[in-house]
Amino acid sequence: MNINGYIACVLLMLSCFIHSSAFAQALIAMADESLIVCPAKADQKGPPEFTEPECQQRHLYNVDPQNIEIWMKGNLLVTDAYLKRQQPSALFVFAKMSSEVYLNGERLGNNGTPSFFKEEEFSGNMDTRFYIPPSIIKQGVNEVIIHASSHHGFLTLATPIHFIGISEYGQTSEFFKRDLLILLSLLGAMLLGCTYLITLVFSAEDKENPILILLMLAAASGQLFTEISRVLFNYSYPMHDIRLIAIVFLSLVFGLSFLLFTIKKFARSRKKLWLTLAVPLTLFLSLMITGFDGKSAIAILVPALFSVVISGLSCRKKASQESISYFIAYSLFCVTIVFTFGQFNSMYFYYIVTGMMAFFVIKIVNKSVQEKKLRKEEDKQLVKLQLKVDQLAQQKSPTKLQLTSAGKIELIPVNDIAYCKAAGDYVEIFLTNQSQSLFSGTLKSIEELLPSTFLKVHRSYIVNLEEVLSISSSKKGALSSGILVLKMGDDIPVSRRILPHVRGVIKGKVL
Repeated sequence: MNINGYIACVLLMLSCFIHSSAFAQALIAMADESLIVCPAKADQKGPPEFTEPECQQRHLYNVDPQNIEIWMKGNLLVTDAYLKRQQPSALFVFAKMSSEVYLNGERLGNNGTPSFFKEEEFSGNMDTRFYIPPSIIKQGVNEVIIHASSHHGFLTLATPIHFIGISEYGQTSEFFKRDLLILLSLLGAMLLGCTYLITLVFSAEDKENPILILLMLAAASGQLFTEISRVLFNYSYPMHDIRLIAIVFLSLVFGLSFLLFTIKKFARSRKKLWLTLAVPLTLFLSLMITGFDGKSAIAILVPALFSVVISGLSCRKKASQESISYFIAYSLFCVTIVFTFGQFNSMYFYYIVTGMMAFFVIKIVNKSVQEKKLRKEEDKQLVKLQLKVDQLAQQKSPTKLQLTSAGKIELIPVNDIAYCKAAGDYVEIFLTNQSQSLFSGTLKSIEELLPSTFLKVHRSYIVNLEEVLSISSSKKGALSSGILVLKMGDDIPVSRRILPHVRGVIKGKVL
């Protein structure tokens, strides 16, 4: 990344942090409040007294409306400073449930239709808001009563309620936009990386490594997009389960692709053994651990830990700069996952993954550049070898060129030819003994008869490379870009377009 890109990222992060700070000042949350939760009855029409024996005191994050109908009551403390802002207010509810909300005894509205029976419940949105008329909200304690049920989910979540609180009236997505610019920047960087890797897959000789890295990057991009989909789309609460399943699945794709890449690169033997150990363990732990952030973390952490072991064993057997760099990068990757385990699907995770992907892409780009240089050098060596073979063949059995001009047939050894020059319907043959002959035909036709020790350096000239003394650039204003000086003293022009190729061939011949 250049310095301008780095500064831009820093400014984006600062702007998001400033936005976050300002946002927090206008937020009154129920996170630290204790609620009274009462199970609803099938024929219940309104709120309970909240003094019934079946009612319980619970923390907000321990309230579970999944597969049942409940009523809950809590308090929100509104300060005078908040009221002096004189901004429209709303009660925000982010939870996997349908809900009906009351504030200070007044009904604010409903999100879906909570019910005792699954068939009678209409699914509400995952994130919703309820406008608060100014006459209802007051300074001090404000009583909140919520009627809720959640019958239509696919999963049973440990924490189905994420947030209940009062803030300035606005879109629910505003709560999640504090880091959106940075996350979108990271997503753009990942998609650019995917685009580059797709082109690399088609051009690289070894396609497996680019494909595995592309799979990792595509999985991380999909996971990030799925993560920010909560900001982009206001979906019904059953879709939240599908979103969580997609995030864990993409984490598994990323982790197992990571493992396959490492095994292919460093495991010289026992590849099936590593897969047999790592894959079942990853799947088992991902299923057993509670919480989908934990599942996503384990789906990546376990393959990454195996990758540390595999790369470490490779370093132990034969330490190289590359294997050591991978071992260090893998170790740092695992350490950062462990330290951010509780916030794994937050912005920290995508910083970690983007850094890891940047490491992979840089490594594979460097390898691709080295392979191209090696291939280019091999091509040069092949040209030199072919030239030497042709030269030896000419010395052992010189080829003779048959010239036909004015009904006369003449045989000339090609070793005696210094160069050929196009002259209308004829070609002038200049010999090493300073004599000349005419060939009845085009320069192209004679080029096909000559061996590869002859090179077309201009649209009108073919030169015997054995007769070249030197090559130099033309004077400014000349029609050609270069000049070949021959042993016989003649100067041959070299066209601008093929001058680099001619220089390469001449250098190859000399070397």
